[in-house]
Amino acid sequence: MMTRYRRAKALASAAAGAAGLVLVTGCGIAGVGTRSADLSDWFTVTSPAFGDGKPIPSQFACPAYQGGQGKTPPLNWSDPDGAAAFAILVDDPDAPRGTYVHWVVANIDGHTNGLVAGARLAKTVEGKNSGGTVGYQPPCPPKGQPAHRYRFTVYALSEPVPMKAGASLKDSLPMIAQRTIGRGRLTGNFGGG
Repeated sequence: MMTRYRRAKALASAAAGAAGLVLVTGCGIAGVGTRSADLSDWFTVTSPAFGDGKPIPSQFACPAYQGGQGKTPPLNWSDPDGAAAFAILVDDPDAPRGTYVHWVVANIDGHTNGLVAGARLAKTVEGKNSGGTVGYQPPCPPKGQPAHRYRFTVYALSEPVPMKAGASLKDSLPMIAQRTIGRGRLTGNFGGG
């Protein structure tokens, strides 16, 4: 259990370092996160649908792929101490024009530690993805390319994010980074066919 002193120290450290945590570039993010060297800020993210570094089942991909239903995969995460809310960012660092953000959702209740497949989240706020639309954009790499990595990063937040629905990446990502007190990541692969 994290003491009040450690929690206050972690929050102060996160706030002090937030300015350098996010780099927004042309079509995606170059980096989002907390103090990556401090592994105590990391928690576990898993999915019953695929393992870390393993293929994502086609039902969670776009309809251009056989069986693609465009559903969000189920996710589970460990319960980090002090989280008032969570945010999820899904991105593809292997996209042809640089990292492509597929989903930005914030203000998931701090008592939640999982999502079912195809979840529709109440009382949350979604920002725009790299395609300029709001909501989850499923994996859909160009056919014939090697498989792409899809990173499902869950951020533990010190407080809910004051972003509006449809916020741009340049607005939503810094708001999430400034409130991040921990994170966890699951990476799956898709494509190559």
